[in-house]
Amino acid sequence: MSPDGEGAFLDRELSLLEFQARVLSEGMDPSNPLLERLKFIGIVSSNMDEFFMNRVPRLERKNPVAEAARQKSRDLLQRQWRYFVETLIPELEAGGIARVAASALDERQTSYLGRFFASELFPVLTPIALAPDREVPVLANLGLFLIAALAEPGRRNAVKYALVEIPQNLPRLVALPAQNGYRFVLIEDVLRMNAGALFPGYEVLATGLMRPTRAAGMSIDEERDEDFMKVMSEAVKARRQNPVVRLEVSAPAEMTAFVRERLGLAEAEIFEYPDWLDLKSVSQLAFQAGFEELKRPAWEPRPVMEFERADDLWKLLRDSDVIVHHPYESFDVVGRFLREAAEDPDVLAIKQTLYRAGRQSSVINALELAAERGKRVTVLVELKARFDEENNIEWARRLEAAGASVIYGVAGLKTHAKACLVVRREPEGIRRYVHLSTGNYNERTARLYSDIGFFTSKEDYAADVSAFFNMITGYSQPANWAKIEAAPYGLRRRLLRLIAREAMTSTKARPGLIMAKMNSLVDPELIEALYAASKAGVQVRLNVRGVCCLRPGVKDLSENIEVVSIVDMFLEHARIFYFANHGEEEVYLSSADWMPRNLDRRVEIMFPVEDPACRRELGELLKLYLRDNEKAWQLQGDGSYRKLAGDAKKRLRAQEQLCSRAAEKQRLFAKSAPAQLKPRTAPKPA
Repeated sequence: MSPDGEGAFLDRELSLLEFQARVLSEGMDPSNPLLERLKFIGIVSSNMDEFFMNRVPRLERKNPVAEAARQKSRDLLQRQWRYFVETLIPELEAGGIARVAASALDERQTSYLGRFFASELFPVLTPIALAPDREVPVLANLGLFLIAALAEPGRRNAVKYALVEIPQNLPRLVALPAQNGYRFVLIEDVLRMNAGALFPGYEVLATGLMRPTRAAGMSIDEERDEDFMKVMSEAVKARRQNPVVRLEVSAPAEMTAFVRERLGLAEAEIFEYPDWLDLKSVSQLAFQAGFEELKRPAWEPRPVMEFERADDLWKLLRDSDVIVHHPYESFDVVGRFLREAAEDPDVLAIKQTLYRAGRQSSVINALELAAERGKRVTVLVELKARFDEENNIEWARRLEAAGASVIYGVAGLKTHAKACLVVRREPEGIRRYVHLSTGNYNERTARLYSDIGFFTSKEDYAADVSAFFNMITGYSQPANWAKIEAAPYGLRRRLLRLIAREAMTSTKARPGLIMAKMNSLVDPELIEALYAASKAGVQVRLNVRGVCCLRPGVKDLSENIEVVSIVDMFLEHARIFYFANHGEEEVYLSSADWMPRNLDRRVEIMFPVEDPACRRELGELLKLYLRDNEKAWQLQGDGSYRKLAGDAKKRLRAQEQLCSRAAEKQRLFAKSAPAQLKPRTAPKPA
């Protein structure tokens, strides 16, 4: 217990909702361009969908906080909806982006929508009667449904109800012919205007909309002696029938009551809105072509100068380690690393982990090419990556078809580590090249998430990563690593030792220092270790983007601990850990957050960055994030967050400064580069 009488740990669910509130505040910040704010509104909607799918089903196990979490989530969503309707819609209309009411359509627009309904929409619609003697059909998770109240002519008292699922493969926003600006209706508007065509012989008395959210849990028997891809495919299908945990509704009261009763839902599971269900899909307006004056100027990741200078990639990595900071620097270097490995006749083998690869993937393409060219390609595809299960099953099948050896994760664990190993024959013998990262091998998210990639060919790293792959693909026991540490084997123990060492070497004259950047801090044992370090005088400065269960700044518990969270244009995703170590600084990168799931139930990697220049750069990066006074929020001991407000003359926005640094680095390189650079050519195939 903390001295103020509160528990020593903040609640995870309430902390997660605090994070969503910070994202919403960014979406309501008038200093952000209009369409940037709209994007954040969509992010909140997406995040809250996940909250209801993943966290709400677990709330019943935490009765003391269940009601608080439900009320907090309801209040947050109502606040989001009101801001969208009362502030963003008028600003969008003033900027030339407007939804047109059915009564305001002109003749040309009405004719256009009639043709759209007849040719595009009507053929794929299937009305379903909600008759008392029929079971309610399985409703698609996050699907949008029109509800219709119907009556036969002259029998208005005998109301019947029917459902129509609005196809998810059709656009939610239907653009209208217009002389200027962007005019649109929502697809449900088109359906409502033509609802009578779906129910000939009946009068449509009223219509409404609903959107169910289902629990996302899957039951997987990993011990079944079967093809695990088949097991996962069955589990994904079974998940479609999970219980509904939330029903968003925009409908008359009697219609809502009917639907709630037929679905067997509690009052607390109903979320009512007058209009505009599913702001996640509506937020696609933020990406409408044109309207540049309403957007944040697009950031184009800069080339990695070390790679740009290198005609010979392998020589570059033999001579030096390289760290790459995405999205400030381009993810293309990872594609080049794998593409050159695939095309190089001297490369013998590639080993790779894949957690989330994205729908269009140069990484997958390079691995396919390597396998087709006869290289030994081994890929661990994590089929249990939440919400990417079907995508990863497709990748696994493609890689197998190309001739790669595909492993479907480790039984009982998720493989969340990000690692790639290239084995190459050279005149001096076999040499191995390594890429490790804090983020996924995903080009799309590498433009949106802030992550660190690390390239090296040092033998001790390469030997460790080779042993790591042997461990997760075969029957090897965890190795005595020279450099890396892996979960669920020794990573927790190593972190506890690093924290304890900082506490033991801390003195009043020279207090210890721990700086750490991560997505979430939940693990009780590590939090207790940080409390002990604080009591020993260690200065603990944490940058925790999302959930944080540690209480900072509490007397006699955590007086020397400060926690900040940065919410800005890129999602902070890197995990960086710094220990002053009495002057012998150590800096680590990792795929793992400090959570029980990462340390005990996932395969993760943490590794030191020992190159002095790289280590210094990461230390300065941590300090920069901790000095942000424009997009940073400071966690209070009671679990609330306070937006930091620095001196206007000394404003510091870390992400903005990192963009400027990357652009300046490119400018200086261009200035110093020779007039004509020698073009790189791919090695000829063997």
